Amino acid sequence: MSEVTVDADTTRISQDPSRAYPPLLIRRIIARAMDSVIAFGLACLIVLPFTFQQATDALVLGGFDSFRDFLAEWEPGVLPGGSIGATLEQLQPVVLSTIYLQVLVIWAYDWLSLTLTGSSIGKAVTRVRVTRHNSSSAPTIAPELQASRSLLERPLRMGLRAGLVVGAPALAVGMLCAAAFAVPGAVDLAELFIALSIVLLIVWLTGGVGLHGLATGTRVVGFEWQELRQEAEHHLDSHRGSADAYLHRLQEASRAAEPQRVVTRVEDAPRVRSLSTQLRGVLDSFRQAPPGPGGA
Repeated sequence: MSEVTVDADTTRISQDPSRAYPPLLIRRIIARAMDSVIAFGLACLIVLPFTFQQATDALVLGGFDSFRDFLAEWEPGVLPGGSIGATLEQLQPVVLSTIYLQVLVIWAYDWLSLTLTGSSIGKAVTRVRVTRHNSSSAPTIAPELQASRSLLERPLRMGLRAGLVVGAPALAVGMLCAAAFAVPGAVDLAELFIALSIVLLIVWLTGGVGLHGLATGTRVVGFEWQELRQEAEHHLDSHRGSADAYLHRLQEASRAAEPQRVVTRVEDAPRVRSLSTQLRGVLDSFRQAPPGPGGA
């Protein structure tokens, strides 16, 4: 018997075609925007308190009392001489370390959320999640080996996915900031990561599955149970009034006099009364009959 594979759109489980849910692509874009803001804010809260003191020390070594004095004389993107140049040379390693640490925190946010729950905050709000793509050509693995393998495979899979999703855009923005501080080679790296981000975006928009999904064997699907629950609640709310009215009419009909008259007519019918008399006669004859030879 041949095996039949059916591809179902899990993001549109509603049985009502007139009630369309937001397209999956729009939900994914909104989720990515929300996660980017949350991850960047989290990275600033974690990293900046540690690098702020190093930046302050670099300003002091350059002869500036505060950031306001430095910004008043600094021209972004230019490496001048004098105190401004000396201060920039001191700030460049601080800026690079801040950028790398922030990119690491942004990556860790995606990696931990997808590994632990399969859905980040933005994905949870937009009702999407990351799941492994089941392929019919995948080899069969013994259950005991599959259980031990999944403990290490899922973190690696989600780590690679998070790196491909947030790595290039985050480094592109970071290198642009580094270029403003005249970091050597930052402009070239910024152009490289911007081009890579554009290529990844085009592949994702045209194919529906980005390089991160193809490389890790994962897909983004909708929360089927939430959409099904919404659909059920919609039908219950629309039919609850008529169902309650119907049950009320049944209860009132059972208490009315008409059903009682029907039962009385049936009991008083000649055939029913004759059958009842015959049954009583048979029962009386059995009670009055003497016990048989084997009786007590």
